[in-house]
Amino acid sequence: MKILLFLLIYGLFAPNNGAWLQRFFSEKPHVEVAHEEPVLDTLTLMFIGDVMSHSPQVDAARLPDGTYDYAPCYRFLAPYIASADICIANMEVPLAGSPYTGYPQFSCPDAMMSQLFDAGVDIFLTANNHTCDKGGKGIRRTIHVMDSLGIPHTGTWLNSTDYFQRNPLIIDKNGFRIAVLNYTYGTNGIPAPNPFIVNLLDSTAIARDIARARELKADYIVVMPHWGIEYERKQNKGQKGYANYIYECGADMVIGGHPHVVQPITLKNKNEYGVAQRVTAYSLGNFVSNQRKRYTDGGIIVKCQLVRDTNGVIQITDYEYLPYWVYKGTCQGKYQYHILPAKHAVENCAWYNIHGADSVALNLFYNDTKSLIDSVPESNFDFTSAIR
Repeated sequence: MKILLFLLIYGLFAPNNGAWLQRFFSEKPHVEVAHEEPVLDTLTLMFIGDVMSHSPQVDAARLPDGTYDYAPCYRFLAPYIASADICIANMEVPLAGSPYTGYPQFSCPDAMMSQLFDAGVDIFLTANNHTCDKGGKGIRRTIHVMDSLGIPHTGTWLNSTDYFQRNPLIIDKNGFRIAVLNYTYGTNGIPAPNPFIVNLLDSTAIARDIARARELKADYIVVMPHWGIEYERKQNKGQKGYANYIYECGADMVIGGHPHVVQPITLKNKNEYGVAQRVTAYSLGNFVSNQRKRYTDGGIIVKCQLVRDTNGVIQITDYEYLPYWVYKGTCQGKYQYHILPAKHAVENCAWYNIHGADSVALNLFYNDTKSLIDSVPESNFDFTSAIR
């Protein structure tokens, strides 16, 4: 009160007819008000192709002590894989234990899968035409190995109880509830023995599973079928028909595998920003294999970003693809099947130790892939900084 009285008296007798007092009461201190942007939920989904294990690959990974080291195989793509919130791979070989075998009936060392998990893959698909290569033993052991390591998987189950408890696979991440469904057109004529269940590509099952996923409050559903004709570079009518049906049943994305070559990506239902909301990849090609013929010696990774807006609507806001090539040779002093980012390898052949016929094959694969995938931008990930 004494201070206020002093100000009144001073203001009345101060020069300029009390202008100072007027300014004191009229001017407010300037305060910066922060206008915060709404925090939106975001999630990046990544998909890689067929993980194969031919006998020469097993030999390349075997160490003198009898263990297996696949880390050099995955090293160059690991930083990119780790950039996704959820990465899903098709494990197209059973983990049936020793003796390890290649084509036509596979059994793969556990390390090939577990070290790919260490490299950043989060979920494995197990329904494919090689699921029953080693019978019930292979199905059981594959499930048990993944379960023992705490690795999510879907496509095969121990019995009907296991099926109803774990199908569909639901993953909670970054505020999203993602359902993953996996089906195969068949199992090379080898039926799954009782009581094992392999998810077969069937319209009734697809509709039922998608409905069940919605009942379980999944807010985004990805269907990953094993389908198509091997080595055909274009999707057929059957694939297109199933894709349309899957979307009609309420799925949000379709990512396919099996042909061992890359097939096109189609984009539909663009939003007001011109970003497609239906991304369908018909075949990602081989992630790794001993196949060396044209079109089979590599594949693509597809990456999509989801955003939940302030109204709770989930939309795709970005997508890209990354072509990669499998180099069978010595890189950085280690002989292995090295999975290389194709563009970076083309631009740095000497650093990767790629010469002669290998360089020709790399360039051919890269150009073949770019000519086929023209609807989705290629990734500009900085591999130079990430791996050197």
